Amino acid sequence: MLSKITDFFIFLVIFMSAIVLFKTPFEFYISYIGLIVLLLRFIFKYKFPTKLLYLMLPLLLFGIVNILYGNNTFAFFIKIYANIFVGSLFFYYVFEYYERDIVKFFSIYMQWSYVVSVIGIIQLISYLVGFKYGYDFRILFGFNKWGIIPGGLGIRINSIFCEPSYVGASLGPAFFICVYNLVFRKTYFITHLQAYAICFTYIFSTSSVAYLGVLFILILLLINFGVVRYIAIILPLSFILFFFAYHNVKEFRTRMDGIKTLYIDQVLETEEENDDRGGALVKLMRKRRLLQTIHGSSFVQYNNYIVAKNNFIHNPFFGTGLGSHQYIFEKYDLSYLLGGEYDNNTSDANSMLLRIISETGLFGLVFMFMFIRNSYVKKDPDHPEADYHWLISNAVLIIILLQLARQGNYTFGGFMAFMWLYYYTKQDYIQFLNKEGAHAIEEIEAEEIIPEKIEQGPAK
Repeated sequence: MLSKITDFFIFLVIFMSAIVLFKTPFEFYISYIGLIVLLLRFIFKYKFPTKLLYLMLPLLLFGIVNILYGNNTFAFFIKIYANIFVGSLFFYYVFEYYERDIVKFFSIYMQWSYVVSVIGIIQLISYLVGFKYGYDFRILFGFNKWGIIPGGLGIRINSIFCEPSYVGASLGPAFFICVYNLVFRKTYFITHLQAYAICFTYIFSTSSVAYLGVLFILILLLINFGVVRYIAIILPLSFILFFFAYHNVKEFRTRMDGIKTLYIDQVLETEEENDDRGGALVKLMRKRRLLQTIHGSSFVQYNNYIVAKNNFIHNPFFGTGLGSHQYIFEKYDLSYLLGGEYDNNTSDANSMLLRIISETGLFGLVFMFMFIRNSYVKKDPDHPEADYHWLISNAVLIIILLQLARQGNYTFGGFMAFMWLYYYTKQDYIQFLNKEGAHAIEEIEAEEIIPEKIEQGPAK
């Protein structure tokens, strides 16, 4: 019973982001209560991970230096530094609690993903039949960081997540497993019926993050099953899926159009060059014109890209310290061109990749690249019994890539749990190969010893 309760509070950190108890001096989610209780319990049960200091000490040093140089404030720095440290430490202890059993941890994650997906389906059906208590979770459950977002089949499914984009990120690993199971007729972790439920919720979140996840899944399947063998299928399929989403999902289409306007047409650069022309009326007309052609979310991402790029140019090696993107934002912000509209995501850069570039420079960028590369497990055709390793590794890589692309919070949604899972999956795979190698050596030695005994004949 106690283990079930512990499981519940561990995975509540990953899946529950819709209830905030207070917002100052930082957002305190209801799931943090269980985290704190369990962390205190784990601290007295398990040893402190000294390996964690190899990352945290340099970040502390760079942070202090940047505070002294006026690139950041102590409040911004300590808030993010403490958040990363606590999140990393907690989920390190979580894997100690599970005895680093990656299959057990991922199996529990998959069951939570299924339950959350069923809630999402109930949410959509309730909306379609007009049952408000079944789709507006603010009424009965007090979800105060949650809303109903129009789109899709009437509303965009967000289940118990605060917004659809977190469906796309948090259920990304589960969706990878579902796609693999359904395409190759397997039943890893879940049944086919459960896989259909997860796929339905994932797709009808109509989130650009979810659709980006589909692209990443196709790429990873190509890597694992052979680019030459399947590229003739995957490439046309990718174009068909993109064409369908662009012409049938308004949110996706406007997002893509906004990206084209900003990154290819570079409309803001033109406006910035001519910013001194005209008075207030001209600026108001410009604002209205730009707002009609630029998607809000696309602008937020592009604006943070400009901030991160300029900050990286001036601080390329170690950035300006954790939490500094928010501090440096006003220096390069372009939202004034739109009259201050969409001045959002100033703290998390709307993308972890942009935030890492801005706050930690090449140090953080190289660390992340090496971490992904060195901990990746590719499908091993010689060891089909190790399929769990490559499946979990690639599934978790989906959420890491999505976080880098579209989610800027370092720890939101239990992200550190997936970082540890990715790392331990590779370690477990290495241990598996070592055992296989040792077993093979024993068999070879046994085969060599038996003929020798035959030649020597029976002992006299």
